[in-house]
Amino acid sequence: MQQALSEVEKIFREVLPGRIPGYEVREQQIEMARLVERGLLHEQHVLAEAGTGTGKSFAYLIPLSQALGDDLRAVVSTATIALQEQLLKKDIPFLEEALGIDFRAELAKGKGNYLCLLRYQEEVQNQGLFADEQLEKLKDWVDQTSTGDKAELPFEPGETWSRICADDTCLGRKCLFYESCFLIKARKRLHCARLIICNHALFFTDLNLRYASGGSVSLLPEYRYLVFDEAQHLEDTARRTMSTEVSNMRLQVLLNQLRKREGCHLDAVNQALSLNSSFFDAVGRLENSGCHTLSPTPEIIKLGEELQQAVKTTVNMFAVDLVGERENAIFKCLERYNHDLGEILEASDQDKVYWVEKSEHRKRKFITLHATPLDVAPALDHLLFTNDEVGCVVMTSATLSINGDFSFIKGNTGCSHALEISVGSPFFYEDQCLLYLPSDLPDPREPGFYPKAAQLIAEILKKTQGRAFVLFTSYKGLNEVYDLLQGQLPWRLLKQGDLPKNKLIEEFKDDISSVLFATATYWEGVDVPGEALSCVILVKLPFAVPDDPLTEAKIRAIERSGGNPFYSYSLPAAVIRLRQGFGRLIRSQQDQGIVAILDPRIKTRSYGRYFLEALPPCREISDIDEIELFLYKQNPAQF
Repeated sequence: MQQALSEVEKIFREVLPGRIPGYEVREQQIEMARLVERGLLHEQHVLAEAGTGTGKSFAYLIPLSQALGDDLRAVVSTATIALQEQLLKKDIPFLEEALGIDFRAELAKGKGNYLCLLRYQEEVQNQGLFADEQLEKLKDWVDQTSTGDKAELPFEPGETWSRICADDTCLGRKCLFYESCFLIKARKRLHCARLIICNHALFFTDLNLRYASGGSVSLLPEYRYLVFDEAQHLEDTARRTMSTEVSNMRLQVLLNQLRKREGCHLDAVNQALSLNSSFFDAVGRLENSGCHTLSPTPEIIKLGEELQQAVKTTVNMFAVDLVGERENAIFKCLERYNHDLGEILEASDQDKVYWVEKSEHRKRKFITLHATPLDVAPALDHLLFTNDEVGCVVMTSATLSINGDFSFIKGNTGCSHALEISVGSPFFYEDQCLLYLPSDLPDPREPGFYPKAAQLIAEILKKTQGRAFVLFTSYKGLNEVYDLLQGQLPWRLLKQGDLPKNKLIEEFKDDISSVLFATATYWEGVDVPGEALSCVILVKLPFAVPDDPLTEAKIRAIERSGGNPFYSYSLPAAVIRLRQGFGRLIRSQQDQGIVAILDPRIKTRSYGRYFLEALPPCREISDIDEIELFLYKQNPAQF
């Protein structure tokens, strides 16, 4: 006897084909949707890996549409803005029209995205003799905006925004502008939503606030169901948001706010600012690298203690009779800063790694000290996966498993029990894609690897007529190869960092023969369907940099517990990363092209089979001449 279709399966098999011309039923999508439906119905967590092109957003949105009622709310958390925009501007409106439903979807953003009317008024009142050009440009917008959302601005407000956006000194109900506050209005809209879209960082910030306050403080309203899309980022994002951090800019911002208050002792503020510079300058001199483990020297500890005392003195010297709600809010933030700095300098927690991060933006140096938990799995298990208030957590991505085994992500996130499914892509990789594995390059750890790789990259690009991503695992490799090829090829060479990411991708799409050289952030979350991207070159296997402080500490912890860090951590992480890079090429049924992996270890080392077995089935070649023949057969008009 044939089993009756569930409501969700009926939508995919009967409703959507009748309402969407040319709609194609995808069995992989229905398999995932049925498991998500089961998880929601029985309140079981779900791990769902769905290959590129499956349509995983519909596979969780449609089951959610059936599970949500007026008294139930769901959160969908993503890693990228691009996916948030796809959900809110395309997928959700499409389903609402096709199915006649209303998700009442709202986007949740962090407080720094909203104008603070109080801080804006203070900034305007405290302008000096010379007007702030950016502040002047903002005036008309402030008078007209109904949301106060930075995303509405037709220009980039620069550093000025950090002085007028909502921040940790928010007074809440005690603020004069509470009734007209843009942040409060945005939070109220979330309480009316059935479906909230946010990013992973905001979600985990909310989770930490709930835990630290015993549930009395939160950014998001209560929810019953939770979907993590792009779930491969969960561990890293959770670790980041659970970190303690202090930076050279954080204290400057707080002290500059205090400086504007009547009753402030300017000499005390200037002394604290001076010590802040001295302390972070000393930290900056510890090592030349942009990221390294923190080993506080006697000089660092002494300067840190002097800085803490200077912050206390600044607060204590403030005129007592002029201390109001605004001043107290700033004092609390300064007290928190001193506490965090003390924790990092003490560096006593064996379950944390203490490290330094250095960067530069618009010729300004940023130095941040971190105290980061090594293992977030126990915390996530307690706060999410065994929390009775969360009925079902769905984690989904195109890359969650190693050949169908979810042990890696389960161990890293603390999700010990879940329904599991891994469905392949509906694309025909054997027809659409060639995998080129050259056999004559040296080991990438040898000094001559990049010059020889550059020669081979040039040969590949001549076969594909440009139209390629060249993806690296380090800026060092990227810059060396880019410099060798710049001016040597007839196509425009684009490089990560020359333009903002979104602008760079648009330039790449518009100039159809261009070549883009990039590193980590371009291995995933970039969607370029069509002939503009006909080749993806993965220069090295994406093993984490061994001297990265977090990687180094994680490896030591695994070794201490008697495990094998290479096979239990480094290799699985690299396999998932390689799958992400591979996935940049085929984005539609019409796409075709070449993926070239230049790292010979994929064939010469025993662990290479783990990488190859994890990739979709496609024809493997080692003869470069087959590239041109394959592309010619696919599209003769291009040659």
